[in-house]
Amino acid sequence: MKIERHEITLFRLVGVLHLPPLPGAPNYLGHSISAIADAAAEDAQVLVGAGFTDVMIQDASDNPQPTLIGPATVAAMSVIGAAVRRATDVSLGVVAGHNDGPSAVAIAHAIDAQFIRVKVLTGISVGPTGWIEGCSSEVAHMKRLLGSGVEVWADAHEATSRAVTGDVRWAAAEALSFGGADKIIVTRDSGVNDAISDIAAVKALLDDNVDVLIGGRVTATTLGDAVRGSDGAILGSAIKDGPDHDARISPAAVERLADAFRTARDAAAGATRG
Repeated sequence: MKIERHEITLFRLVGVLHLPPLPGAPNYLGHSISAIADAAAEDAQVLVGAGFTDVMIQDASDNPQPTLIGPATVAAMSVIGAAVRRATDVSLGVVAGHNDGPSAVAIAHAIDAQFIRVKVLTGISVGPTGWIEGCSSEVAHMKRLLGSGVEVWADAHEATSRAVTGDVRWAAAEALSFGGADKIIVTRDSGVNDAISDIAAVKALLDDNVDVLIGGRVTATTLGDAVRGSDGAILGSAIKDGPDHDARISPAAVERLADAFRTARDAAAGATRG
């Protein structure tokens, strides 16, 4: 079931293409980049056909994933992203490495993408690679160097590292005022309801016009809650056909999420009329 675009003007439904291991990664298996690009373009079309508002590419299967990616990975992601751009007409995003905002800007600029996601734009977090420092200055310099207007979506709380402060409201405020973020993302391992509570706290502190999305852990069961309590949902594992590195987008899972969204939208419309 396709979701009509005008029906989700205010809610961003973002589908993430978790790419297989890429050149530069220790677990890269030598697969053809052109073949990976073709598969990514096909999967993106499945998402667009269901009505997703945005598609994002991510080097999610590179393991161990570095904080900063190398030239080989930048080149591969650019080729893959360009194929996705040619195959789709929706907003396109990039997330690179664990926290490589500048490379994400460069890739996005090269492939005509509209936004990047940065896990630690400001402040300091601790992750599997150790200390992860904010990269807002480097992101701003890269945008200026390239003359790029790409949006920056910044995580105020994410699931793959732990912020030193642990204060989501502070992190969101700093990402906006100091880091120049355009949108905020909140993810909680404990579930969507806790993410929604954080989002309410962030919006109470900041301008309510700032979009705050849920960055993961959303399923067809919880998508309705996400629609009611956030400005968007970023879906990755929930739309794959398995946990393996080479897993593709599952049309059946995408269909379930499209149906869940339509149900949530109709319920919200009914409540408004009531």
